Amino acid sequence: MIKFKRYYTAFRRYNRSKGFGIHSPFAFNFVLKVLRERSPYYAYDDIHASHWEASRLATSKERRGLISFKYAKMIFRITSHFNPNSILQIGTSHGICSKALLSVTSTSHLYSYLGVGHHRKIYESVTSGLNHRISKYEDINNAINDYNSTLTSPEKAFVIINHIDKGGNIILDTASNAIKNGGVVIVCNINHSKHIKNLWTEIKSTMTHGMSFSNDKIGIIVGHKHLPLQHFSLWF
Repeated sequence: MIKFKRYYTAFRRYNRSKGFGIHSPFAFNFVLKVLRERSPYYAYDDIHASHWEASRLATSKERRGLISFKYAKMIFRITSHFNPNSILQIGTSHGICSKALLSVTSTSHLYSYLGVGHHRKIYESVTSGLNHRISKYEDINNAINDYNSTLTSPEKAFVIINHIDKGGNIILDTASNAIKNGGVVIVCNINHSKHIKNLWTEIKSTMTHGMSFSNDKIGIIVGHKHLPLQHFSLWF
């Protein structure tokens, strides 16, 4: 049923992804110049090298959770667009996402709850040289508390959710508060986890303003307070 729905809506989603029917100037620019941007960026070669390294080090079983180079580049572009000083990452695996998040600027810092999907040896190899910019946590509450203490203003919140193993309520609260205050939330692996799919639906249900963009695999919510409440189902 889900696959049928995706095929049925594919043409409409594809047109939306080209900008057709998008009346908001912010959404139009974000879709075409960030989510679907095809121009090369300075960090792509480095991200590609990290992706290759993780692929080389991972076993066939460990490669199943490997983020694609396509999505790693998009996460970099989204981060570059908003340019946060502090980033909260919930769930890690191979370190490619962390590398993409920190490749925007040399001054940003990542607060990372590692989670059960964390491949420590691969992660350490891929993010070598970035240890001074990554605070790693085994406890999700400590990660969230330390991250919140660094925010200079609530509207600068930037949260990315990769995996969920526990703490569902506090993750929902953290994401919802970030959006309520004008921040940005990225949710990955929507199509790979029932728990993350449910979380994505719950987060959207709490929105009173802002815009969500999703291809049913990854979702982005921009909670800027001046944006009207809109949801965009896209192809990217």
